[in-house]
Amino acid sequence: MRKAPQIIISLIVLVFVGWGGYWVIGSRATERVLAGWFEDRRTEGWTADYASLDTTGFPSRFDTTITDLNLADPETGIAWSAPMFQSLSLSYAPTRVIAVFPGEQVFATRDDRISVTAETFRASASLTPSVELPITESILELAAADIVSAQRGTTEIDAAQLSMRETPGRQGHVYDVDVTASGIRLDPSLIAAARDSGAVSDTIERAHLRATIRFDNAWDRFAIERARPQPREIELTRVTVDWGALTLDATGVLVVGANGVADGEVAVKAENWRDMVTIAQSAGAIPDMLVGALTRAGEMLARMSGDPETLDATLKFENGRAFLGPIPIGAAPVIRLP
Repeated sequence: MRKAPQIIISLIVLVFVGWGGYWVIGSRATERVLAGWFEDRRTEGWTADYASLDTTGFPSRFDTTITDLNLADPETGIAWSAPMFQSLSLSYAPTRVIAVFPGEQVFATRDDRISVTAETFRASASLTPSVELPITESILELAAADIVSAQRGTTEIDAAQLSMRETPGRQGHVYDVDVTASGIRLDPSLIAAARDSGAVSDTIERAHLRATIRFDNAWDRFAIERARPQPREIELTRVTVDWGALTLDATGVLVVGANGVADGEVAVKAENWRDMVTIAQSAGAIPDMLVGALTRAGEMLARMSGDPETLDATLKFENGRAFLGPIPIGAAPVIRLP
């Protein structure tokens, strides 16, 4: 009987030592893989620098902190710099990852420089344990954010969330995507004309997009290392915008070619639609040369619906052209992730 406590203590010690060994091996492997990833990017010609890379969290977590990051892909022209980035996971569930971004960071493209300041900027993802590490589900959250673009001024967002998951029962890189944002304040220079008309306030109360999207490739580790998966089919379940007296609802289906040009139809219902045209023109989304044609088409279709301030029509994209109802209004949109 005296041996029983000794056996129990020995088992506890063995478990503790074994788990400690697992944690050390796992943490060192995490650091080795991440350091190797940076080295591989440098070999490919990227700028891929950091000051330190350390993993803590014993015994239940693998919490890796990377400081003073600078990443730049010469092929796409996309760059990111941040004073700190954290990857957090439970040591017994390492494929469930939380990413914590710093309060201040800078993104850049060949055409723009964007600084982001936020109280909350984090993401979580569930990964399939394989070489590619495909994402089965992910959520990105943003709160109290100021986004300053060299091209489009300052946008403030009270809260935003993007969620994406593999669509159950669908094959071929299909994902359900849901994006919600509230308390959006665009740069005054983009909305001055519409705001002066009194139709819109300074704040977009809410914007929501729900869609099912088929991409040409899976969202996995290669989405960063090589190229972003590109949308090929977009089923818009619902798009809504509530902005003062201006409201927008849209649904439809788009097919996106390899060149990014969209074909398909989107049913649109818009109240105070003229202000939408003014805002889109100010933001550079509609060329000045098309504003007149778009306004005339909208006026005709709105009169047909019985309310000149409400547009209830179909946007059609075909052979590289865009039509509002039967009226051509310009080029079809190009939908391509950078």
